[in-house]
Amino acid sequence: MTRRHIILGRNRGHLVAERDRWLSEHPDFELVREHPPKTEQGLLARIGGNVPQVSIELEYAYRRRVI
Repeated sequence: MTRRHIILGRNRGHLVAERDRWLSEHPDFELVREHPPKTEQGLLARIGGNVPQVSIELEYAYRRRVI
């Protein structure tokens, strides 16, 4: 069964760093699919500043453990 997780970032570089950090914090997850980055269109994104501007959706599953 796959699950989804959304990661937000200020720009694409920050987004990749956050994705790598999240994956390193969850070594028991196996990345199934990574959707292309999307630009957020909300009011805060239009105002600018230090708010999430891009997002990425990850589909993951738990790794099967061999005993």
